[in-house]
Order: sequence, then C-alpha cells, then structure tokens
Amino acid sequence: MIVTVNILKNKYQNYRNVLDKIKREVDNGTLIRIKNGLYETDRNVEPYYLASSIVSRSYLSFEWALSIYGLIPERVYTFTSASYNLRKNKTYVNYFGCFEFYDVPKNIFYEGVNSYLEKGYIYKIATKEKAICDCLAKWPVVHSIKQLKILLFEDKRIYENEFNKCDFKAMSNLASLYHKTNLKLLVELINKEYLYA
Repeated sequence: MIVTVNILKNKYQNYRNVLDKIKREVDNGTLIRIKNGLYETDRNVEPYYLASSIVSRSYLSFEWALSIYGLIPERVYTFTSASYNLRKNKTYVNYFGCFEFYDVPKNIFYEGVNSYLEKGYIYKIATKEKAICDCLAKWPVVHSIKQLKILLFEDKRIYENEFNKCDFKAMSNLASLYHKTNLKLLVELINKEYLYA
C-alpha cells in the first residue's frame, strides 16, 4: 500500500518523534521509500503500480508500453511515463526500479489513456497507438515517410505484424494532435498505406 508522510504522521502521532519512527520503519524494511514523502508497505508490489503516484499527472507509455504490448522484442526494465508541466525530464531510482518521466503536450495528455484498478492500486497506461505517438514525439526527427519506416521498423525494431494490428483511425486522430514532424509523417503513412490502401 502506498502511504504519504502525512498519513504516517497521523498513524504515529503518539510517538515523541514521528520522523524518527518513520526512519526506523524504513531502516527495518517495514516501509520502502519511493521518493521524498512517499512510501510503500509491500516490497513485492508490481513496480508499475507506483508510477502514477510518483508523478500524479502521468501515465505509463513510451518504450515500456511498447514492450508490454509486444510491439518490440526487447523487455524494457525502466518504467517510462508521459507527464506534463514538469518542464524537464525526471528520473527517480528506488528499491523498485528506475522511473522516467517525459513531458508531452497538455492538449494530448488525456487522450488515448486507460486507467486500471488492480489489487487496490490505480495505474494509467497509454493505448498502444498512443504509446507509438508518444515515442515518435520523443525520437529523433525524420523528414520522409521512407525515413519514418526505417525509424519504426529497423532502428526501433517495432514488429510490423504487430504494428499492422493497430487501430489506425485512432492512431491518426491522436497523431494529428501533436503538431510535430514525425507525427505528421505518421498520418501521411497511415493514409497512404493503411487506411486507404
């Protein structure tokens, strides 16, 4: 269970020094520090459950989501998330792993994101179409459809057969919201080879 320092201060209010009590609980492993002021009580919790608590306005996306959806061959061990208004990329490393956060435009933040409740934890994750769009917004800029296909299927090793299973209408609608070169090319690619082929 995720607990904040304020919850712990209330729980340990009868102790003379609450912060010392919290430190002792961390030292003996009863509490596991996630970041300043935030703790977990279960050391066996699925780490991805914690991502949206580390940065509240965030959802799992990018390479981690591509891996989970089976779009790339690699297993990704860093929990990559999209956020907004952080103003710079942030990385948190703790007992549970490495959590990275990259800002995306606010106008697309809530689009193409699903929320799940599992074992008392709420976590948010991009659809596979949104994860691809988020990645293309972060990856190096290309300048042609040919270069885009090389980026997707050779450089980043996205499986074409899995890519072909995407909802291209949803992907095109999402891509048009980013106003970035790679995403404009993605819309062109979808229109040329997938939606109207």
